[in-house]
Amino acid sequence: MQEVTGRIIGSTSLKDKRRVIKSGLARIKNKFNLSVAEVSHQDNRTLTTIAMAGVGSDKKIIEKELKQALCLLEETEGLEVLEAAVTFV
Repeated sequence: MQEVTGRIIGSTSLKDKRRVIKSGLARIKNKFNLSVAEVSHQDNRTLTTIAMAGVGSDKKIIEKELKQALCLLEETEGLEVLEAAVTFV
């Protein structure tokens, strides 16, 4: 699992935030076999925490997908990634 904390740049409302978050989540869902959702700061218009999780028999493949998904989030317009942490269970 990977948790990514980010800041929404120029957001003046929760509607602005939802637009940015929806864009990033959709790109990840369409490209990777990962579950992804906003898990914290839902009521804050400038902060977000997004969790991504994958299940598989090869840790290296999951780790690679999580790393590539993080790159997609970093490229999302209006989102600045502040911190990312990967944990394996």
